[in-house]
Order: sequence, then C-alpha cells, then structure tokens
Amino acid sequence: MCTERSDTQQRNTADGEVAEKLLTIEHEPAAGGGQRSILYPPGSTGSELEANWLAVSSDLLVPLDDVQ
Repeated sequence: MCTERSDTQQRNTADGEVAEKLLTIEHEPAAGGGQRSILYPPGSTGSELEANWLAVSSDLLVPLDDVQ
C-alpha cells in the first residue's frame, strides 16, 4: 500500500464542533485496470493493519456528506 495517500477522513458531529477520525485511504492501481482504494483505521501498524483493511474500487467511493 503506497502511491497516493489521502488525509484521514473526518465526520462532524451534529453540533459541528467535534470531528471523529474514521479511516485513512490510500489509492493504487488495480490489477484489472483503473484504481482501487485501501481503507484502514488511522494509527494502525503491523498486524493490526494486516487484519483491519478493506479494498474497494475507487469508483464505488462517495463523499461522507452524501451518506449522512
């Protein structure tokens, strides 16, 4: 997991004052062409990172504001 790395995504609470860190996203080329995104909790290292990640096609990602 390397190439482009985005900042940790954040979600604002109802009052808009506090933000909760959700996932870190890295983008990389997919085997069949296109791009895939690797999502994992921020601060994960070693075996935690190996066990707690998700890979999806980058085309399937939507902005957090669209799903709240």
